[in-house]
Amino acid sequence: MHIQGLDYIAELACQEHYQAKMVFNAHGVIFFPVTQEHRNQSGPNIRYADDYKGNALAAMISPGKIDVRYHRDYTDAQVTEILTNLLAHSSCDFLHPIQATYQGRPLQI
Repeated sequence: MHIQGLDYIAELACQEHYQAKMVFNAHGVIFFPVTQEHRNQSGPNIRYADDYKGNALAAMISPGKIDVRYHRDYTDAQVTEILTNLLAHSSCDFLHPIQATYQGRPLQI
C-alpha cells in the first residue's frame, strides 16, 4: 500500500486542532495540506480528478474524523473496506480512534 505525506500528517496529528486533506483508494493514500487541491494530488494508481474522472476519493481529516466526499464509483461498503484496510496499516496507528463519514453517512470502520 502506497502512503504519501505520512510525516506531514503524523506531525499534524500531534496537535489538538488541525485539518488536512487526503485522496485515497485501494492502492493507498496521500495526505496533504488544506492549502492544496485534491485534484492536484496523485501517486501510483491513485488519482483524484473533478467530475469523477479519477480513481480516488477525496476526504477531509481532522482529529478523530475523516469526512469522505461522494464518488459515484464507490459504494459505502467499498469506502468502508478501503478505510478499514488503510487504518489497519501500522503506520497509521496515530489516527486512532477515528470516525468516518461518507457523504455525511457514518461508516462502521
